[in-house]
Amino acid sequence: MTNYKQLSKEDRNTIENLINKGFNFSYIADSINYDRTTISKEIRRNRYLKNHFFSPYSLSGIKKALAMCDRLSKPPYCCNNCKSKNHCTKYHLYYNASIAQNHYQSSLIEARNGVDITSEEIELINKNIVPLVKNKKQSVNQIYINHPDILYFSKTTFYKYVNNGIISLTNFDLPRKVKYKKRHKKKNKEYKKDMAIMINRTYEDYIIRIDKEPNLNIWQLDTVIGLNDDSKCLMTFLFVETNFMIIRLLDKKNVINVDNEFTNIQITLGKDLYKEVIDIILTDNGAEFFDPHHLEYDLDSGQKLCSLYYCHPNSPEEKAELEKNHEYIRYVLPKKTSFENITKDDIKRLEDNINNIPREILGGKTPYELTKEKFPTLIEKLNSNYINPDDVSLNPKDIIK
Repeated sequence: MTNYKQLSKEDRNTIENLINKGFNFSYIADSINYDRTTISKEIRRNRYLKNHFFSPYSLSGIKKALAMCDRLSKPPYCCNNCKSKNHCTKYHLYYNASIAQNHYQSSLIEARNGVDITSEEIELINKNIVPLVKNKKQSVNQIYINHPDILYFSKTTFYKYVNNGIISLTNFDLPRKVKYKKRHKKKNKEYKKDMAIMINRTYEDYIIRIDKEPNLNIWQLDTVIGLNDDSKCLMTFLFVETNFMIIRLLDKKNVINVDNEFTNIQITLGKDLYKEVIDIILTDNGAEFFDPHHLEYDLDSGQKLCSLYYCHPNSPEEKAELEKNHEYIRYVLPKKTSFENITKDDIKRLEDNINNIPREILGGKTPYELTKEKFPTLIEKLNSNYINPDDVSLNPKDIIK
């Protein structure tokens, strides 16, 4: 083997070609005179995510891909030669020589300048922000107002990145540059990103929307927990008009499991029915719901299917209908009850029984009846069951088998 040196573009081309043909790392390493561990590190470092809603090297997106498919944690660590990739609905990771070379060069710039910004964020700024300054002559203030989701850091930092050549702008490109003081306290970058998600998705935005469009199909979304030490939890999804509630058992209360469950719901219903029955989703500020694009869009076509809005923090009354329905869950699963031994079949029985309870607010009808009248295909697709009135039970012994 040769002494350590950086892989060249030609080396990366060879790696890509041989991966596509199914050769193992030892064969690839021998072909370009490197150790097989170098090939392994190169692919894991420079594989990219092919997805509508994440940039190619989004860490959160890549983590989701790894969580969805165990194969990505084993050689060749990518989907290049996977036989199932064309019809697989999971997130895909690929290795491409040109993209890997660009990522390597961007990472090298980042390392040398010691900046608190990733190569994917630089790419996003160069693609979306730089043309507004160079071609449209927009001011920095203007683009900060219109693009807080991309420019989540301060203007001080923006000018620093321009000065250091991190962003593809020069001082001559800027319509006006102001002096700034050095910032001493580092802001919480992840918090700013999370707050950017709220733009046009606040409770105030929700109220304005439903006032203008009173006939929208509104759903409310939340989670219900058992013991604090439990991994499992329940995800609840309520159609406000009929009080029809979908309940799903999650292995863990996190964004990956919520995303996976909504992927399952979209697949079960199909995008056309999903779009027909769901116009608005209102949820709380739980971190498990901080991937709005996954709920709002068809991941294959990029088509927007519905809109997600967030309640104010600590304001359960803003989704009172769902909170009221949680009382039925608590009849069967009181607080301080462990969810660890509960099964999906148990939760299906619980869901069917709750949806067959008549409500005074519904004129004595049940959520099941009213939903079947309005969306019969939804009832069919979800495999919701009618239960005879005298057989409806919230006795734990009848639900938890």
